[in-house]
Amino acid sequence: MRPFRFGAVSVVRGDARAWGDASRRLEDDGYSALLVPDTLWTPSPFLALTAAAAATRDLHLGTWVLAAPLRSPSATVRDTRTLVDLSGGRFELGLGAGRPGGQQDAEKLGLPWGSGPERVDQVEATITAVREDLGDDLPITLAASGDRMLRLAGRHAQTVALPLGPTADLAALAQAAERVRDATPADREALELSLQITGVGEDVPEWLRRNAGVTPEGLRAAGAIGMLTGDLGADADALLTLREHTGVSFITVPGDYTERLRPLVVELAGR
Repeated sequence: MRPFRFGAVSVVRGDARAWGDASRRLEDDGYSALLVPDTLWTPSPFLALTAAAAATRDLHLGTWVLAAPLRSPSATVRDTRTLVDLSGGRFELGLGAGRPGGQQDAEKLGLPWGSGPERVDQVEATITAVREDLGDDLPITLAASGDRMLRLAGRHAQTVALPLGPTADLAALAQAAERVRDATPADREALELSLQITGVGEDVPEWLRRNAGVTPEGLRAAGAIGMLTGDLGADADALLTLREHTGVSFITVPGDYTERLRPLVVELAGR
């Protein structure tokens, strides 16, 4: 099984020094990656990650995830190449066909959103352009659930972000992981699988409450696999069991919980 690693999905409000300070804290706390969303109400991921790159030595830096329809393949190649160079090779390119609500971002940018198949075409064109320019060593993460995206991930990605809903239980996660394995050619190494934490104890992120109407009680009642208890021993055991049954080893943590979950990261990172 792959060793655990933890990524912080974080947005820092402040100047470049604030990004640098926050990134160093994550690195010191044992997080392996800083992951920045791609929305119009959060900072530009490439610029924010550049500030983090200048302040850290080992922390990996990733887009979580770029909406491929919002950039041409050439623009993504240019920004990716620049950040690979500036970070000394620590950049991980996260791509997707577009999150819910992404169409509104496209309209504000004056860009076509396209149909589902057209957006997947854009993902494939971007992967092709990036691989032609930067080779096969650049780590690529795909947010993938549909059959075609899973086939792309099986051929080209190193990591799959499983876009499950916040109430997904162990059975749903195991089924999604099995679909990834089925889509991965036999001559490729098993892909790293990612799961995002949805809450801790009696807390869930405010944006998740607001947009999805979830509550800690509701998540527990649903058996939500991303809901932690806040107890170090219980949560460590739960993640070890999760990995054993599904192969998930890359745990992403909302920025609200990065300090709170530091003991869990220290306990499991690299194991």
